Amino acid sequence: MPFKLSLILAKNNALLDKEVEFYVEQERNFATKFLVTDENGQFVSEQPGVYRIKEGMEEECRAAREELNKFTTNVELRMIPASLLENLEFTPKQLEALEIIIDEEA
Repeated sequence: MPFKLSLILAKNNALLDKEVEFYVEQERNFATKFLVTDENGQFVSEQPGVYRIKEGMEEECRAAREELNKFTTNVELRMIPASLLENLEFTPKQLEALEIIIDEEA
């Protein structure tokens, strides 16, 4: 892989990791505040993917979940000039993943 392409992808990954880290921290804070844990510190599930909410916090939990679900971010990803990709081989799946950051006019 050409150096410039690797650099663009590495910088994009760093930007995305930062955003994901922030969101995961918000999820962790939410879970710690509202969900019941067992003696091992694990969240207690009612059924797969559904966790027990601390007693008396149901409405506050629902409101906080709705706010957290509204989370959006705007990440300025670096674009890859199409010329960097011309002599490389990609599967359709790989191209699909890169599509939003390929600048066909550069």
